[in-house]
Amino acid sequence: MTTIICSKCKILKPIEDFNFKIKSKGIYQRQCKICTRTNIRNHYIKNKKYYLNKAQKRNLGLRTEINKYILDYFKNHHCIDCGESDPVVLEFDHRDRSEKDAHVSGFLRAMRLDMVKSEIEKCDVRCANCHRKRTAKQFHWFKLINTKNENI
Repeated sequence: MTTIICSKCKILKPIEDFNFKIKSKGIYQRQCKICTRTNIRNHYIKNKKYYLNKAQKRNLGLRTEINKYILDYFKNHHCIDCGESDPVVLEFDHRDRSEKDAHVSGFLRAMRLDMVKSEIEKCDVRCANCHRKRTAKQFHWFKLINTKNENI
């Protein structure tokens, strides 16, 4: 079994405790995985503001890209029930709830564009009014309303 002395903690450790530096040549890093992890964590703590700003810029760019895609999508796809074309009132309505991974609106903050596109493929475009009507009919909400009125 091959061993290496870590350049940071100076402990003799098995080679499995080291990451590759150049895997194709079989060259390992001089610091063990634990020391490397500690260095990375300390660097993040010292530079936390930098990393948070970097993530915020990246996320803003992703959201902007997704919002632009959705707006363009709505320009070409109108409500399938009434033909409404105003993007302000258009929504995505999942055809089959069992295939639904999440709400498309929730994806705007947490997903990549390709994942949003994949979820949109499972949806029809409806205006908010037609979407509410279809959902109420789909889940028999009107029966609940009629039942409540009868008890009054």
